[in-house]
Amino acid sequence: MRHIWRKGLALALILCVSVSGVGCSGNKKDQKDKPAATEDATSEKATPVPKVEAGGKGKDKSDVPLVVACNKLDKKFNPFTAETDDDRIAVDMTQLRLLTFDREGAVVKHAIKGEKRRFNGETFSYEGPANLKVKRDREKDTTSYIIKLRKDLTFSDETPVTIDDVIFSMYAFADSSYQGEETFGSLPILGLQKYRKSASALDISGIEKMTDYKVKVTVRGYDRDAYQALNIPICSLDFYGDRHIFNVLAGSFGFKKGDLSGLTKKKNAPFGAGAYRFIKYEKGIVYYEANEKYYRGCPQTAFIQLKEIGNMSDVRKLEALENGDFDVVTMQATNQAMDLITDANSSGKLTGRIYGGKLLDGDYYHYIGMNADQVCVDDKPDSTRSKNMRKAFSILFSCNRSNMIELSQKGAAQIDYPASQISWSVPQPEDEEYKQAYSEDVDGNGIYNSNMSVEEREAAACKAALGYLRKAGFKTKSGKITAFPENTGKKYTIYIPDDTQEQGMLTIARNAQKLFKQIGIKLVLKEHCSLARLTKHLKQGKAQIWCGKEETSVSGDMYRMYHSRQKKNKTAGSRNYLHIKDSDLDEYIEEGMDTVPLKKSIDLYAQSYNKILDWAVVVPVYQERNLTVFSTARVNLETVDQNITPYYDWTQDIQIVEMK
Repeated sequence: MRHIWRKGLALALILCVSVSGVGCSGNKKDQKDKPAATEDATSEKATPVPKVEAGGKGKDKSDVPLVVACNKLDKKFNPFTAETDDDRIAVDMTQLRLLTFDREGAVVKHAIKGEKRRFNGETFSYEGPANLKVKRDREKDTTSYIIKLRKDLTFSDETPVTIDDVIFSMYAFADSSYQGEETFGSLPILGLQKYRKSASALDISGIEKMTDYKVKVTVRGYDRDAYQALNIPICSLDFYGDRHIFNVLAGSFGFKKGDLSGLTKKKNAPFGAGAYRFIKYEKGIVYYEANEKYYRGCPQTAFIQLKEIGNMSDVRKLEALENGDFDVVTMQATNQAMDLITDANSSGKLTGRIYGGKLLDGDYYHYIGMNADQVCVDDKPDSTRSKNMRKAFSILFSCNRSNMIELSQKGAAQIDYPASQISWSVPQPEDEEYKQAYSEDVDGNGIYNSNMSVEEREAAACKAALGYLRKAGFKTKSGKITAFPENTGKKYTIYIPDDTQEQGMLTIARNAQKLFKQIGIKLVLKEHCSLARLTKHLKQGKAQIWCGKEETSVSGDMYRMYHSRQKKNKTAGSRNYLHIKDSDLDEYIEEGMDTVPLKKSIDLYAQSYNKILDWAVVVPVYQERNLTVFSTARVNLETVDQNITPYYDWTQDIQIVEMK
C-alpha cells in the first residue's frame, strides 16, 4: 500500500529533478515571457484553464524558477488518470490533499486550528485544510470519519472549496471505472459494493453530506491505514465535473456513474487549490506559477518547472545539478553518491559550498529473520531456553551492524525495531522505553561501550552470547561450547538472496559466521540464493535463518507478519515466516489495530515490539535512505525544511522555499 502521500510526492521526487516558476508579482515585466495557460497539456487549441491575474501578496517575490528533476512523464496530468510517480508529482503540485500528517506519519486531527507535536527533539506546528473526528461503534463494528473543511479555502481561480467538491472527488475515486492509484475505493465503505453493482443504487450510504463544509464517511470495522486512503486530492467539481448534474439528494454526483471519461476528456491540465498553478507542458518540462490564493500564503518562489531527465546515473545527476541544469534532485543514498557530495563540498559534510544534501528514509528496511520452529532448544520454540538461544544468535548477528553501515551503506540508518525508524508506531531514541536491539547481557547489563574497537565489540558479543547459551542449557568452557542440549542443532543455515547481498547483508552474515565458529557453532551461508527459492522455503517453513527486507509503512504489517494465525481471517499471520505463536502478542496486535486514540495505540505497538524482540526471531539491521540534493548556489537552504521524512518531505512547505 502506498504510504500516505509521502511516497506519492516525497519519494517520487527521487525521480523528479527540476522545477521553475514565475512569481506572484503583478509586474507586467514579469508577465512578458510567461507561457500561456492551456486546458489540455498536449493540445495547442485547448480552452484556457481558469485563472486570476497575479498580484497582491505576491509582489516582490523572486521570479527565479526552481527546477526539480524527474525521470519520465507519461503526460497524464489529471488526478483521475495519473498513474506513474512522475505524473502524480506533476498533478500534486497543483492539488490540495484532504488530510494532514506529521513527520512520523500520524494524522493531525485538528489541522484547521493547528497542532504542535514533538519530533527529533524539536516542536513542530502542523496546519491543514480539514479537521478529522473518528467515532468507533464497536457494537455495530463500524467507524465513522467526520471531515470538516476550513471555510477560507479557494481553488486557484478564487472559487470556494466546499464539501461538494470533496463528495464529488470521493464518488469519482470510488467509481467502478476509476483505474488510478488512489485507494479510497478500496475502503469497506457502507453501501459501496451495492452502489457499484446495482443500477438501482443511487448513492453510497456510507458517504453522508452533513453541511456545506462537513461530510461523514462510515466504514465496516476499523483500520488505521484508512487515514491514508481518505487523503484524496480535493478536485474541483466545476472544473472536472458537471455541477448541473450534481445533486446529493437526487443521487447525482457530477458525472455519469460508471463512466469517468467526462472528467478526463480534454482536461489533461491539472487544476486545484494547491500552492502552484499549471501553465503548460512543453518539450519535457511542466511549467507552473505560484497560486497567490494558496491558503498557507503566496509561495515565495514564483515559478517551478518539473523537468524530465531520463535514467541518469547518480554521477551525471550531480554534475547536472552543479552545472545548473536543475536545482533539486533525489537519488538513493549510496556510498558513491555520499562520497561525491562530501568530496565536492570540501567539508566532509552533505551540505557545503556546492550541494545541500538531506537524508530521508527509503522504501525498505533490512533484517535477519529466524524460524522459531527451526531454531530452538528441545523442539520447544516458545520456551525460555529457546528464546535465550536465539538471543545469543541475535547478539552475534547484530554486533557489527554499525561497522557494516559505515563501510557498505554510509547513507543507511541503523534500526533497533523491526519497522521503519521514522514512524509514530516505533519508539524513538529520545523515548524512555527506547532500547538498542540485543545490547544487554543475560543479567541486563550493557554489552558495549562507545570506546570499543570492532575487535573489542566482537569479544564482548561472544562473551554475552555464551551467557545466554548457558541459560539455554548449553555447556561452555574457555569461551567454547562443550555440550549442546538434547534435540538442538549444531549447524544452522542462513539464506542471503542476491538483492540483499549487494546492500551489506552479506558482510553481516560473514562476520557472524566467524563469531559462530569461534564459540563452536557452524553457520552455513547460502549465498546468491534467488528470492523465489527463499520465498518457497519460507512458505514451506524450511528456512532456518535468512536475510530479508520489508517495505516501510506507517504502522508496519504486524497482522500478517507476527500474528499466530489462530483467527479465521486469512490475512492473519499469512506472512508469519518467523513462526511466532504468542497469544499475548496476538492480543496486542488486534487491540492496536482496533484502537482509535493514538497514545493507546503507541503503547500497544511498543508492547508488541518488545514481545517480538523477546522471542528473538528478528534482528533489525538498517533502514535504506534516499538523498534529496539541492543546489547550494541557487536555493536558499535556510528556507528548506531541515527535518524531512517520508511522511513530511520538503514540498510540504514548498510555499516558503526561496531562491537566491
